[in-house]
Amino acid sequence: MTHRDLLVVGGGVIGLSIALEGARRGWKVGLIERGAIGRESSWAGAGILPAGATKPVDDPIEQLRQRSDVLHRQWASWLLELTGIDNEHRASGGIYLGRTAAERATLRANCIWWEELGIAYDRLQSADLCRVAPGIRCDSDFYLVPGDAKVRNPRHLEALSRGCQLTGVEFFEHREVVSFETDASTIKSVKANGCGKDCQYFSAERFCIASGAWASLLTKELGIETQVYPVRGQMLLYRLASPPFPMVINEGHRYIVPREDGHLVIGSCEEEVGFDRSTTDAMLLQLQGWAEEVMPELRTYDPVKQWAGLRPGSIDSYPYLGTLHPFSNGYLAGGHFRHGLHWSTASAELMIQHMRGEPTTISLEPFRVQRGNTLSF
Repeated sequence: MTHRDLLVVGGGVIGLSIALEGARRGWKVGLIERGAIGRESSWAGAGILPAGATKPVDDPIEQLRQRSDVLHRQWASWLLELTGIDNEHRASGGIYLGRTAAERATLRANCIWWEELGIAYDRLQSADLCRVAPGIRCDSDFYLVPGDAKVRNPRHLEALSRGCQLTGVEFFEHREVVSFETDASTIKSVKANGCGKDCQYFSAERFCIASGAWASLLTKELGIETQVYPVRGQMLLYRLASPPFPMVINEGHRYIVPREDGHLVIGSCEEEVGFDRSTTDAMLLQLQGWAEEVMPELRTYDPVKQWAGLRPGSIDSYPYLGTLHPFSNGYLAGGHFRHGLHWSTASAELMIQHMRGEPTTISLEPFRVQRGNTLSF
């Protein structure tokens, strides 16, 4: 059993980010993944990065968002330099539509929130849409947030994976962790099967579970209930000759995200259906109908692809970032729900700081594993 400073369990955006940050800090890191690295659910999202606060904030989630916003710009630059892969991080801006009374009320509340956080926005009239986002239709005023950004999930995961390889991270794909060897206060090793081999044991100084929607299945093996649960999101993809506009179009939880090669990502929904990643005709038709109402040009196109991914929800909407007590060398980074890619940079920074015993950039106390909504048994 090769010994490592850190073994990360989970090869999605959170696990890859933590592994890369650890390797950058000089650790010998291994990463084990039950499927193909970067190909489970992290690739499936839209890569929307809402603007972070520009003034000091007290709310823990806003602190996480703010730090992630800063780090995404830095990571995009050094990942490009390190790997040669452009993850298409772009400060594109975001448009927020309110075509119903309920959505307009939500947007008025958003304005108060944006002002409190120092996030710049402009209220524009529907006639301005032809200038700002040609092809988008809305009969009411809309809002433009210039600070919103986006990243292309598959490219970002490709860059993270390549960055890990270049910094010496060992990958173990198609190996599923089935149990832990522990004593009263530490994890000694993990047992994994798969890849056509007998069970293998992986040892390390530290173990970090970052397995997305599957995290609770692993923490239960340690006697810890974390209440991370899967939430399905279904998506559609269109292909146009060129991107019709640069910014992200938002209405409630649904969105249109243009890619630089003319692809348009349409999403999404929130369905608690367990670990079912299949798509359904009913939901895809809902998404298609919404997209065609907002962008009538799409009625002349057929979607070129559809898929579904599983988000890791948490009961209180806070991610879990911290130690898996009573195991002093066990850690969890999960429960990010719709924000995994967005908060991945700050989560990686904070987890490596925490594991190294350093002061963290922001407090992890609100995100600790054994908080009010968890049980230890």
